[in-house]
Amino acid sequence: MLLKDRRALITGASRGIGKAVAEVFAEQGASLVIAGRDDGIQQLAATLSKDRQPVFAVQGDLTDESHVHELVATCRREFGGLDILVNNAGVLTQALIGMMSLDPVRHMFEVNLLAVINLTQYAVRLMAKSSSPSIINLASIAGTQGIEGVSAYSASKAGVVGFTHSAAKELATRNIRVNAIAPGFIDTDMTRSLPDDWYQRRVEGVRMGKQAGSPRDVANCALFLASNLSTYVTGQVIGVDGGLAV
Repeated sequence: MLLKDRRALITGASRGIGKAVAEVFAEQGASLVIAGRDDGIQQLAATLSKDRQPVFAVQGDLTDESHVHELVATCRREFGGLDILVNNAGVLTQALIGMMSLDPVRHMFEVNLLAVINLTQYAVRLMAKSSSPSIINLASIAGTQGIEGVSAYSASKAGVVGFTHSAAKELATRNIRVNAIAPGFIDTDMTRSLPDDWYQRRVEGVRMGKQAGSPRDVANCALFLASNLSTYVTGQVIGVDGGLAV
């Protein structure tokens, strides 16, 4: 198993990509702390714990500092440290330029970018004794290429890309790898909440099969970045998009 005896913290794990990452990591032998805002996080922990390494669920909002402290405390108490951080939690509000309310824009930046920076700062302290620490940030093709209709979301994810590049350089001397995954159009609750015509246009832009990708496609890439298969890989942003044209 690729993650045997490894300890991972995954945010936004209640559903979608985060849930798929948790499932794949558990299958590969990792012990997990999973975080999410809704009750589904508890059920997922119970399911993944059966006949596998322990999985601990912490329910809360990453914009709440007390929740972040609880995540860190859980990792320290249950594992004594951390090997892998997956910053996956994210929100998307669609709006055209000139029609964006600043409150949802602020919330997107708080969840998509500021929470990533904040939790990473805590995580690196927990990784001090890890033999092969890895941080994986979930960006987006919207953050690497930009997509019309979601410019604020694109900006927040572009911030994740910039943070990933800088953090990788800063933390390399501590042997902490920092990489990002930029999913294209993935079939999740987030994308399904978009207007039907907008959803269909995105699907038609996928060159491989004209269909949305699956959360598992992204989770498999996260597995590579979390495992020792990528010990010489840092500062990279890997697209998982099926050749999506934007």
